[in-house]
Amino acid sequence: MEKKKISIIIFFFFLSLLGIAQEKINIIRPGLIKVMGTISPSKMLSSSEAYFYLHGNLEVYFNKRVSFCGDMYGFSGGINRNTEFEYNHNLLYGFALHQTHERNDLYVAIQPGCSLTKLKTDTVLLKTTQVGVNPVMSLAIGDNFYVSRFFHFFIQARILVGEHAYDIHKNISELRLSAGLGFNINALKER
Repeated sequence: MEKKKISIIIFFFFLSLLGIAQEKINIIRPGLIKVMGTISPSKMLSSSEAYFYLHGNLEVYFNKRVSFCGDMYGFSGGINRNTEFEYNHNLLYGFALHQTHERNDLYVAIQPGCSLTKLKTDTVLLKTTQVGVNPVMSLAIGDNFYVSRFFHFFIQARILVGEHAYDIHKNISELRLSAGLGFNINALKER
């Protein structure tokens, strides 16, 4: 009897999700604010090092085709313990161009920003290292799929180009991937 109750609950849960998916609402419009947070793996373009970042994003849509976006990456370490950087945090801001179709939102974003970096003394063989604030440029492509008025799934690939210009010059160019669940609200009433 207990298994039957659980089966009925699961059936109605998936039936309600089907109803949400069929709902005709205009989610992608002016005033849409979306946020997301995830853990992003990366691969350095100039070496074999790979890192992890805590990635946060805030984006505001001016219309269906243009949005302002800000991204923050907090350095979480490398895959192995012998990494060149003690940290490499990033703050990026810029605009995204969107190609929307119903609940699907393909985009490309261009974002300049800055990187706060510090090399590890033991891996670069220096007695001391300085904290560096370095200019960076990034290009991101991705897709958002809006499941309801309040959340969406996303996937993004980003190439970040820059250089640590303190102590010794180190290329900080990376390829980063992000995916997960994001949240969204419409701040303006639909006209």
